[in-house]
Amino acid sequence: ETPLQGVVRETLEETARVLTPQALVGVYMARFTRPAAPGRAAEDITYLRFAYCGTVGEAIAGRALDTPIVRTLWLDPEEIEARRDAWRSELVGRCIADHRAGRRFPLELVHADGSLVLPRVLG
Repeated sequence: ETPLQGVVRETLEETARVLTPQALVGVYMARFTRPAAPGRAAEDITYLRFAYCGTVGEAIAGRALDTPIVRTLWLDPEEIEARRDAWRSELVGRCIADHRAGRRFPLELVHADGSLVLPRVLG
């Protein structure tokens, strides 16, 4: 799955709406430590985020949201900023700031090689 295919799929699964991507807003990296829990060691996690913008269609009647999502909530940037305590990462704010600043890159910036669909056999 390419990042572009992933954002379309994830949007559908989490909102029951079809996303039509229009641009890549940015690519972001972050790192955090997930604390240890009973029976689980602490984890050092680095992740790469691709932020896209586009348009979404109407909700698809009867389509269930992925578990554990219980509802969709559409907020404007100021409402999102007011809920900083709910952010998974500070990158949420950076992505919004980049979008509001008009940062847009062509969807073709991320090249998806055909080997993603049909992996090459080496050797």
